[in-house]
Amino acid sequence: MHQVNKVRVSLVTKRVMRVLDKQDQKDVSRSEIRKVVAFFDLDHTLLDRATGNIYAEIMVKKGYMKPSGLLWVIWYTLLYKLNRLPRREVYVKVLSIMGRYHILEMIKMMDEGFEERILPRLYKEGADLIKKHKEMGHITVIATAAGEYIAERVRAQLGADDIIATPLPIKRDRISADSLGPTAFMEGKLQMALSYSKKVGADISECYFYSDSASDLPLLEAVGNPVLVNPQMKLRIATRGKGWPVLKFREYANFKNAKRPERFMTPELERFSRLYEEMRAREKGDSVL
Repeated sequence: MHQVNKVRVSLVTKRVMRVLDKQDQKDVSRSEIRKVVAFFDLDHTLLDRATGNIYAEIMVKKGYMKPSGLLWVIWYTLLYKLNRLPRREVYVKVLSIMGRYHILEMIKMMDEGFEERILPRLYKEGADLIKKHKEMGHITVIATAAGEYIAERVRAQLGADDIIATPLPIKRDRISADSLGPTAFMEGKLQMALSYSKKVGADISECYFYSDSASDLPLLEAVGNPVLVNPQMKLRIATRGKGWPVLKFREYANFKNAKRPERFMTPELERFSRLYEEMRAREKGDSVL
């Protein structure tokens, strides 16, 4: 059975590459005139699980959230699958809980959670696709409704060029739900992608977007090259007859080392992240001594 699975994964990887190879020459000549962006969703696309569920479990385990909080996680997961998730309500609830603690403590929680729970579940096929797009001269962007810290960790790990994510609002030394701005979800993600494409000089009709979710239909329908990855049943039904490519990711990348974040969307998180990295480096130095 193990050998059969390895053969199946190999065939999937080859199919992933054929999706791009057949258009490679055309896009190379086109990229001499204008830039092309390849957007990648995160949850259930590049990552085998949802970041929100992962961090809810971590917050309960570490005592930041009561165990009863997992009940509304289950409820929100159901709403997500039905494409009825009140995303802003979810953000406000989570950020309000995180706001009870110092931002450095929350960055540490997100950092350790990434290395323990997210890093091992990143797909190899996704990493290969990002590499292939970069070889074609495309700009690769992690486009996720998740917060900017997690998005940046994934970007750095997979070698993507940039992120579109939900900014983490910070007031003084706390995360603040009161300052929540635009979120990278549904129409919000579309608007951020349109703005990003315009900024870099790309035509959205020539861009790519890889996603599993029906909530991403606005952006999938806007790009010229939509690709479904491990698609939800609702997305399969909604796109039936469109002829969009469908990919199945199964193999984990099995990264040996975690890459550190480099830059963030907001200056507040940038400042505190640098403080955290300095604190982390000192602690590692002390442990060596």
